[in-house]
Amino acid sequence: MSNRFSPVALIVLSLAIFAFFHQAAAADDAELRKALDAYIDGRWLPESEADKATEEIVKKIKDADCSIEKVEELLRMGRATYGEVKAKGKMLNLQFKNKDGKAGQTLQLPLLELQCEHVDYSTSFFLIVPKSYKPSKPAPLLIIGHGGNSAMSAEYATQATLGGTLPWLPIAQRHGMIVVAPLSERGWGGIGYSIIFSLLSWTQRQFNIDPDRIYLTGHSMGGHLSHRSAIFLPDRWAAVSPMSGGYDYVNEKHPKATRAMINVPGYATFGKKEPYDINKFNHIIDDWMQKNKFDWINAEKPGGHEIYNDELPKIAKFMMDRPRNLYRDRVYGYASTSVVYDTPETNPKWSQQHTWNPDRPIQRSTFHWLRMYPTSSDVPEDKREQRIWAVYEGNNRFNLTSENARKARIYLHPKMVD
Repeated sequence: MSNRFSPVALIVLSLAIFAFFHQAAAADDAELRKALDAYIDGRWLPESEADKATEEIVKKIKDADCSIEKVEELLRMGRATYGEVKAKGKMLNLQFKNKDGKAGQTLQLPLLELQCEHVDYSTSFFLIVPKSYKPSKPAPLLIIGHGGNSAMSAEYATQATLGGTLPWLPIAQRHGMIVVAPLSERGWGGIGYSIIFSLLSWTQRQFNIDPDRIYLTGHSMGGHLSHRSAIFLPDRWAAVSPMSGGYDYVNEKHPKATRAMINVPGYATFGKKEPYDINKFNHIIDDWMQKNKFDWINAEKPGGHEIYNDELPKIAKFMMDRPRNLYRDRVYGYASTSVVYDTPETNPKWSQQHTWNPDRPIQRSTFHWLRMYPTSSDVPEDKREQRIWAVYEGNNRFNLTSENARKARIYLHPKMVD
């Protein structure tokens, strides 16, 4: 009797061995993913506990013989599990009228409660999940900032949010986008960014969000938010879409700040009959961007200060065609005496003034792979604004041209250097 295995038996045996090790590797990955989830969930631990947690997760990564590339892969896969969405709130019932004035379509939207993680302010947000969403597949996320002002009532904020959100719903469904639309009675400054990043943190824990397909848009005050976010927080977004917002970022408001918008693609819309010189400012921005070949579209429309529904499908396609690129070959850094949001605004019209948790600043110091640091307060005022133009030339060469910057850091990634 022969002791040799047949070719078929060898193939079956090889497949069985491969399946065994594959299942074992998958189990190890699942355990490490759970450990990484727990570590990230503990991001607000006291410093001593945080240091201990960091030591423990580093040990688990080493014990798993896991490379830094593998850790990144596991993080990008989302959480190990997603359970039932947990949030307090209510269902808002909307009744629309037909052209003849009679009752028409009805729509239910969940309006959920949100507690800011950085400042003592709470608000609400609308959440719309497409029918196509599956926890096993990362979904794009669209964040919508409403218009208005920094001292508005909850009812005004609700109506402004609905006005900016409803036109997006059929388009978001078509592209499989999850939509979150927060309310802010405090505008979109430091407190507003606490709202946005607290909401982003919550959403990423409840749903499998593609980290490279997070988009930001907004109208009027929300348009200003979108422009500012492109300037100061570009690495957070795949693309932005300001609508009827913007200042003269070329000459007046944060001079030369427009250059920082090269860090993220954008699709802006504005009307010919805008108030507050918004049309004029957008033309100045557009002229500068075209000369410098930015990946931006600035679409002027014949109307005024409004959302142009016919542009929304084009904006959505623009967004979906542009996943975030953390390893772009040129970035522009812009900073001054502060590179964080850590102080709440004040307003005599508010019923309550707010306090920021000093242990929870929001960083606005990183421009993809370039990090800026604050200017010292003893530097003359005309030297406080820092700018760095950083270019990756290939072959492990970086070229940095700086103005007033005294310190910077470059984060090297295997995708960029040997």
